[in-house]
Formats: sequence, C-alpha cells, structure tokens
Amino acid sequence: MADKDIVEIACTRAWGVYLLIHRNIAETDVRREKLRRFICERWKAGTNESELLAVEGLKYLKTLDGPPAG
Repeated sequence: MADKDIVEIACTRAWGVYLLIHRNIAETDVRREKLRRFICERWKAGTNESELLAVEGLKYLKTLDGPPAG
C-alpha cells in the first residue's frame, strides 16, 4: 500500500465515524479538509498506521467541536 493511501484511508475512516456520531453535519463540511490536513501532518511526522491516524483524527475533530455544553 502506498503511503499516501494510508492518509486517505485514515481520513475516510475518521470522517465516516464522525458523521455517524454527528448526523447533522454535511459530508462536505470544512472540518473534513481540516481533518485531512491534520492527518497528513501526522503522517509526515512519522505516524504510518492508518488505524492510529484515524483515532488521532477523531480526537482532533473532537477539539474542533469545542467544550461540551452543560
């Protein structure tokens, strides 16, 4: 598998899970591109496992949501 494929797989996986949790968010939301850039940066920094990149991506998306309401 080509290294760039790892980024795409991780991004697709993380974004798919995120959309399952947040059904009110559009597939084309700007957070998707932010996620892709974040995962690409992590990959360039040496993280080469798609599963780990996807988990890191989900954590990153959670930070974009802000603090929990309540």
